[in-house]
Amino acid sequence: MKSIPATLLVSAFALALPAAAQSRGGDAYDDGFKAGFKEGYSKGFREGLAESGQRTSAPPPPPVKEGPNGPIRIESAVYGDGSKGCNATHWLGRRADGLMDFKVDVENTICGDPARGARKSLEVVYLCGTFRKTDSAYEHRSVSLTCRY
Repeated sequence: MKSIPATLLVSAFALALPAAAQSRGGDAYDDGFKAGFKEGYSKGFREGLAESGQRTSAPPPPPVKEGPNGPIRIESAVYGDGSKGCNATHWLGRRADGLMDFKVDVENTICGDPARGARKSLEVVYLCGTFRKTDSAYEHRSVSLTCRY
């Protein structure tokens, strides 16, 4: 097998290239190519930076998967004797909402004494995630709300 001289191979390769590719040599072409690349890169960078500052809204929060172990949410709370009472929902909600466990002493400090001399109780309806629970206790005792199983 005969070997082909290297100069012949280079010449054949050069003839196979299109005329535009053959004339690409030199510093002028390299400088122009680099300048065009830098300009295109800078333009793309500026456009991306401007686009990132034009957010229309924040991404939505991830969906909350609630189950039986969700935090406490007070639906209703009534303190009284059945005929006279007060709405303690807001008072209890400020203290217990969002917690997993909460214990409250049933006293007149909840919302005053709605029925003087009568035996009073606190009746609470609350949610643990998707489950509704109830609890109650008479005056001078405690109501323990829990969403743990």
